[in-house]
Amino acid sequence: MRAGHQELVTRRNYHSMVGAHLSKHCSDVELLDGKGNDDGVLWSNRLCGNAGDETARAGAGTSADTGAQTEGVARPRAAEPADSNETAFTARMRQHQSWYREVVLQLPPGTGPHRFSTTVRGSMLRPEHAQQGRNFLTPEVYRVAQERLRRGARNVESFRLLHNMLSSQPMCFNLFAPLRHDLELATLLLRATPELGVDRVTAVDIEFAPRPVEEYLADGTSFDAYIEYTHCDGSRAFLGIETKLTDGFSRTVCDTPAYRRWMQGSRNPWLPSAALRVADASHNQLWRDHLLAIAMRDHPSQRYRHGALMLVRHPLDQRGAESARDYRRLLRDGDTSFLDMPMDQLVGRWRTALGSDDRSSWLRSFEERYLELTKSREFADEHA
Repeated sequence: MRAGHQELVTRRNYHSMVGAHLSKHCSDVELLDGKGNDDGVLWSNRLCGNAGDETARAGAGTSADTGAQTEGVARPRAAEPADSNETAFTARMRQHQSWYREVVLQLPPGTGPHRFSTTVRGSMLRPEHAQQGRNFLTPEVYRVAQERLRRGARNVESFRLLHNMLSSQPMCFNLFAPLRHDLELATLLLRATPELGVDRVTAVDIEFAPRPVEEYLADGTSFDAYIEYTHCDGSRAFLGIETKLTDGFSRTVCDTPAYRRWMQGSRNPWLPSAALRVADASHNQLWRDHLLAIAMRDHPSQRYRHGALMLVRHPLDQRGAESARDYRRLLRDGDTSFLDMPMDQLVGRWRTALGSDDRSSWLRSFEERYLELTKSREFADEHA
């Protein structure tokens, strides 16, 4: 504090000024009665437990999810800074992730949302816990994430992936990474979407874009997840996947000749009247993702007979639902190259397909982390 406010250090009433400001503006700290020294009184940060309670810092626990050691914390507070610009859905998901971190993972909050942020947020992990892979549901998911980081990708940002519990990027890994090295599991689950006509899954990847980019959209557009498979008719096929949690679609408007060339093919899915509206800011990113799928399907190499884009979004994300609905109106009747799939429906299909299979425990953990918001209702009310 002194380093940040050098102009105040020499004032005689420095301590009283600080105390008055903390009392008035900082709801996350409290004065510890009777505790202090020659420099002044002692305050406690509620987010990290009672600074005067040695028992809150003693011992260490073990998470049942990953087996990693955690700090012993006596019910750390997890209040989120208010953000007047976020939707009620985003605010609710922040509270749920805060609940999950505190109650399920039993970890103290970190700072974010960026690498050099100093704001404590309940939906962020501390660096030591991020490096233990605590943002992922299983050790296998974390291994896939580490593998992807080592390979490198322009759209995989390590801080967001490892620290931010509210980001769609770790959510994507938590949902699709278990399929990457278990193609039998991937086949079983993808067959639960009969619209795709899956016979056998042959490859699963996270953060994928075809190369060379100049032969497709000539930019950095990529799929969050990608599944290649053999179609029931014996041909090669693929599914590109865009995942959304609270991030929302990019509002950047991109429109290039490289994009428009893929709207001219005989199999293009857009209505003739859609040409002037496909690039609208509300669904521009969705259009680009769909374009990438069409570019792969209709590429002159004719590697694939079938290809589609699937949007996987949270069922409570009304903005995402509206964007998908508006975009769907631009497509021809009967088109199957774009699927809008709320994640509760996808997970429900997968759970039915798995039945009593032992691997369904990962899917139950996913539901608790992202879909079962009733579990954090009491927590949300306490931190409103």
